[in-house]
Amino acid sequence: MNWSYLGIAALLPLTLALAATLLAGAIQALRLHRQGGSSRVALGRFLRTMALVFPLAFVAATLWDGRATWRGLLGAALGRPVDQRVMGLLRSHGEGFLAKDPAKAATWFRKAANGGDARAQYLFARALASGTGVPRNPGEALTWAESAARQGDDDAMVLAGDLLRPSDPVAAETWYQQALAALRPRIARRDPEACLAQGLMMAYGKGTPKDLVEGVAWMKVAERLGLRGLRVIAVHLAEAQLPPTQRAEATQRAEDLMKSLPAEKRGQD
Repeated sequence: MNWSYLGIAALLPLTLALAATLLAGAIQALRLHRQGGSSRVALGRFLRTMALVFPLAFVAATLWDGRATWRGLLGAALGRPVDQRVMGLLRSHGEGFLAKDPAKAATWFRKAANGGDARAQYLFARALASGTGVPRNPGEALTWAESAARQGDDDAMVLAGDLLRPSDPVAAETWYQQALAALRPRIARRDPEACLAQGLMMAYGKGTPKDLVEGVAWMKVAERLGLRGLRVIAVHLAEAQLPPTQRAEATQRAEDLMKSLPAEKRGQD
């Protein structure tokens, strides 16, 4: 358990419970004051009201604040693959009240993968390929990656290609080509992750001639579309490999690519 997170997360339910308790206590005190009677009896009723309201309010606030987490936990316990995959991601990153545990993350990914969840199959394949939380097993990783790829997961297509590339470049190229085709609709929707994936494939020559300038340009497009976190660092590291003239060329190319993308769709009033 991530005990520090639990302590922080409890602050909101605790505050809400205290506020509800004080409100209930004030209402009870006002009502008893209007009724008159013994002050000792009134105080007893007041304290009993607060003692009853506080735990109930705290439990209600806790359930409300963590409703998504509780639903996920229930779904995982009931064997829903999507929720099992989410549990794996939580364990993989150590998010929320769950401590980071790659082995447990892999266990959840395996359960969801066995349930047919394509994304979980990709995540489990990636764990097997790198030996994260499970013994490294490239052969089994390829099996799961191809299973996810056949369901349309473009990241799995790239992973399958990477696993096949040393022994079967032709088969690897087939998966890379399918990945590039699967990325196009996402790029048309201005998906930064898809633009980043396109850039990485171009930078490393996967399914397309190697072109670091074009690859960096697509990575910069991803950044402009809202890429966040450590992936932005990857963009800057790739850009740093270019000499100044090519860096300027990549920047100009990124501007041209941004103009070529379909206009962002806005919600109608």
